[in-house]
Amino acid sequence: MRDNNVSGSIYDFMRAAGVEVPQLVEAGLELLAGVEKTRELEIKLESQIRKSLKDINVIVLIVAGIRVEEDLLHHRIEGVDVDDDPAYLYSDEVLGMAIANQIAGTKAIFNFKRYDEAKPGIIGTLGPMLDDVFAGLVAGCMSKIFEE
Repeated sequence: MRDNNVSGSIYDFMRAAGVEVPQLVEAGLELLAGVEKTRELEIKLESQIRKSLKDINVIVLIVAGIRVEEDLLHHRIEGVDVDDDPAYLYSDEVLGMAIANQIAGTKAIFNFKRYDEAKPGIIGTLGPMLDDVFAGLVAGCMSKIFEE
């Protein structure tokens, strides 16, 4: 867990949350359909993820998700219990869709749904906020690299 008084890069925040870029690349490539998985595609996805992690809006949304997840998992908000990932909690979906949309627009929101439901790779191991946050990042980046 991060010391909230120490600054760091988005990669530091992600690492503290247990997420690394290579894991996100792997998760992104897991749901390929109709496209061959190649080293070139892997490099393009990693490059797009790193590019997206320079966008202040993407950074802020990810950090917000990380901080909220920490607070929820450690029961720091009185009267809020998400231990069983309740269906009425949808702000996690809103964060994920916002990240996907920021990266690649409306089409990425549809791709977000695929990653949110399938939860490939690292995404499936994350808590209720972060699985959607990183599904949004991967979906947005996958949508972006295929728009060319």
